[in-house]
Amino acid sequence: MPTSITRTTRPSFLQQDVYLNKYTTWNIGGPARYFCEPGSISELQRGLDFADETGLNWRVIGNGSNLLISDGGFDGLVVRIGPKFADHVVDGQTLDVQSGAPLYKLADVANDYRCSCFNFVTGIPGTIGGAVAMNAGAFEYEVSDFLTKVVYLSEGGEVNERDSLKDFFEYRRSPFLYNGEIVLGAEFRLDRSSEQPSMSEILSTRRSKMPYSLPSAGSVFKNPSHADKTAGEMLDLVGAKGMRVGDAVVSHQHANFILNDGQATAQNVQNLIDILQERVYKEFGVTLVTEIEVI
Repeated sequence: MPTSITRTTRPSFLQQDVYLNKYTTWNIGGPARYFCEPGSISELQRGLDFADETGLNWRVIGNGSNLLISDGGFDGLVVRIGPKFADHVVDGQTLDVQSGAPLYKLADVANDYRCSCFNFVTGIPGTIGGAVAMNAGAFEYEVSDFLTKVVYLSEGGEVNERDSLKDFFEYRRSPFLYNGEIVLGAEFRLDRSSEQPSMSEILSTRRSKMPYSLPSAGSVFKNPSHADKTAGEMLDLVGAKGMRVGDAVVSHQHANFILNDGQATAQNVQNLIDILQERVYKEFGVTLVTEIEVI
């Protein structure tokens, strides 16, 4: 008697063969075999259950601002946590926000309550979830400076909270980047003792120093912790500005930005990254480490 085979039913909200270039700030990326944008925790869990039951690899993305997705795409499930998962609530001195909200929402909401502590995130094109996972920062501040609680989905699919955050974050990284846990939301304190320049002033400063005219992923390399120069300064000194591989080109305005000047491919960008790392190592003996995540 033949053995019956149970087929896992694909949830209706999962799409197939979705190109990811429109979901990254570099405008680069091939197709995902499956793709979804969950509007609730239960939809997220159902999508991940489908991936686990069918043996698919899965990846979570936000605004795609720190991603280099291969030209061949991703043969698995890509979960985008974005505008459908972006509510926020202010309760006294705390701000609770879901992980799909844009990062600038922190500054917008805080300013409504006469608090400037999050103005430093103005102009950073990420989501709350990505910012928490990568401990995003600028102007000598990091999101972890004001973070009081993280709500996350465990590897086993359970909703958990973590509020003991001391020594949990490092420069541009947290365990959420690597341990299979997914940031669902975060609680921040509204710190009125932290007085920062206005959002318009910070945005003006950014635009004067950083390129915004062409697609990019922000800073490509982390600043080395044991060097007397920033990544951008070292890249500038090795003549990186204007270097090009295909349509991937180093910005003339800021040497730590690689721009998509037309139809750049992921391979163009990766080749350019390799060249830049080699030049800096030969000149300074420093191995630059990328901020971006490669999928």
